[in-house]
Amino acid sequence: MGRARNRTAAFALALGCALVVAGGPLDKAFEALRIKDYFKARALFIKQVSKQPAAAWYGLSVISGRADNPFHQLDTALTQVMRAQASYSLATEKQRKSLAKVGVDEAAIADQLMLVQRAGWDLARAQNTVEAYDRYITTHLRGPFVTEATIIRDHLAFQHARDVNTAGAYLDFLERYPGSREVYEARNRYQEAVYREGTMAGDLASYVTFISAHPESPYVRHAEDEVFRLVTPGRTATEYRRFIAEHPRNHHVADAWRSLYEIATRDMSVGSITRFLQENPDYPFVEEVADDYRTASMDLVPFTRAGKWGFMDTEGTERIKADYEWVEPFRGGQALVGLAGRVGTVNRSGRVVVPIEFDEVMESVEGTSTVERSGRVGAVDRNGDLVVPMVFEEVGEFSGGMAYAAKDGRYGYINARGEVVVPFTFDAAGTYRNGLAVVEQAGLHGVIDRAGAFVVPPRFQWIEGFEQGVSRVRLNDRTGLIGPFGNELLPADHDHIGPFVSGRALVVQGDKFGYSDRQGKLVIPIQYEATDGVNNWGNFVNGFAKVRQGGKFGMVDTSDRKVIPIQQVDIGLATGDLIPCRKRTLWAYLDRTGATVVEAKYDQAWDMVEGYAKVRSGALFGLIDAKGREVVPTLYQQVTVLAAGLYAVVTEQGTGLLGKEGQEVLPPMYDSITLAAPGLLKVMKDGRMGYVRLSDRRFVWQEESVPGP
Repeated sequence: MGRARNRTAAFALALGCALVVAGGPLDKAFEALRIKDYFKARALFIKQVSKQPAAAWYGLSVISGRADNPFHQLDTALTQVMRAQASYSLATEKQRKSLAKVGVDEAAIADQLMLVQRAGWDLARAQNTVEAYDRYITTHLRGPFVTEATIIRDHLAFQHARDVNTAGAYLDFLERYPGSREVYEARNRYQEAVYREGTMAGDLASYVTFISAHPESPYVRHAEDEVFRLVTPGRTATEYRRFIAEHPRNHHVADAWRSLYEIATRDMSVGSITRFLQENPDYPFVEEVADDYRTASMDLVPFTRAGKWGFMDTEGTERIKADYEWVEPFRGGQALVGLAGRVGTVNRSGRVVVPIEFDEVMESVEGTSTVERSGRVGAVDRNGDLVVPMVFEEVGEFSGGMAYAAKDGRYGYINARGEVVVPFTFDAAGTYRNGLAVVEQAGLHGVIDRAGAFVVPPRFQWIEGFEQGVSRVRLNDRTGLIGPFGNELLPADHDHIGPFVSGRALVVQGDKFGYSDRQGKLVIPIQYEATDGVNNWGNFVNGFAKVRQGGKFGMVDTSDRKVIPIQQVDIGLATGDLIPCRKRTLWAYLDRTGATVVEAKYDQAWDMVEGYAKVRSGALFGLIDAKGREVVPTLYQQVTVLAAGLYAVVTEQGTGLLGKEGQEVLPPMYDSITLAAPGLLKVMKDGRMGYVRLSDRRFVWQEESVPGP
């Protein structure tokens, strides 16, 4: 602006000098312009357009560009100064010297052009609408403010599309502004809106139609998830068969086949596997069944010999030679083994599956196991083949075919072949859950979709993740709840929000607590007394929650109905059919209606676990079952349930085993007793072990000096 004012002053000085020397029509025009006689100046300049186009167009632009006359029109001023510029470029040197006498030169024209462009820019900013910026951009194609105008216009247009939030609005934005910075987010939101609008009915037909109409959409997997859920609500064999037949291209077909197989072969017998293959000759994973046949026919347990480890069956017959430095029990069809400081896996036939050449082999997820060697990480498939190269610093758990990975200190995401699908731009990253993953940038956490686009910007101290459809967050050391688009469900001003159980989440505020639903509505008001440990004991368990009021405890259901009156000294959790309840100094057990099943007689009572609850009288322990019967009397220093009707008990002499009726199965002479396999017990004594067959209580194998029962 300063440069332009200097040029204008120079022009005025030159104009004054020219009037003394010449006095022609052009001089008269500029003199009229100087004294702001715009009508006369404009008429004179128009007459000079054909004779002195550069000076005439310049003068006309000055008039049109000024707001103090009736000829003010910025678009016209721009056209005129551009004509002046073009005419000046064609002028001869002699003509340019003549023009300079009236103050018209290349710099003066450029300054006038800048003045007009600045005035147009100021007008567009004052109006601050998409239309105003569009008009400016169209008019000032090469102006210095076009880039900034384009950015602001695109932002305003995108905000409008966000406000409308329909597929049509996003598509209109994409078509109008394909080069905008917001195009990637708009494209993602367009895809989401198409999916949302196309499947609004939430029925099977809408999801099937969406998949057919939009096969390239990133939301096809979501739609396929819903199809799988809707077709197999009961997870029955009939439903899985129907799903496989009607939706053969759905990515859950493999899951359906394996689920069908698991249902048919739940007892893992040779007969059930054979029948399944006969009834399903098109089963696509036949090669995996060979291991299952072996699994079905025998259980294998670790044994040691001469400092090495192998596996034997439940009769004590060696099945896999003791060649390894250590082994772990079989999980499914494979077991981890160690040799020469390296780790791999073997199957039940003893064949090495994952080569014994890694420092660490993680448990298989989606048929893929993460492996590590010398600080480099990759992944192998269920056949032990390296499918993700050993080039990463970290590889996470695969979910939906993607896993986070780290390289050069940065995190991104790869597929099951090790190909980068989300660039390595994050400080930390988590596993995808329901198509969303938590990532960290500059110390703050946000959420991205499967394309790597932010759906929740990185502004939180902590984000739980969307495994349950909504997520707990922490901001300024306070806890809140957000939806999958970052929309606030509960503001981050609470002391604590618990996980969702039975559709309810504990909400603690000061010394009170209540419960929220997944929409952020406080369906149970913040009215109960929060004491130490409420963050642990206040969550719902099996539809009931422990609450405190007036210093007493009770239980409510998800609608805040008092299922156990708030009159108890203390109460446990509803982990089973019976609930421990303290009455004065002793503990009783109530059923889920609040009726007393076991009278108050124990000094301590624990929550039920798998149908049993531990109880204590004095310093000694026992067990009750789900009907309140004392299946193990309170005579022992400790008691543990190994299986239905099998209880490990500890006395001063050691650990023994009781049967269903309380009879002694193994005398209390061991350091520990565990269940190694169905019908087979593992006993430990002075660091040595043996295996005892339950049917006749005889050793099938034992290390030296382990005493017999």
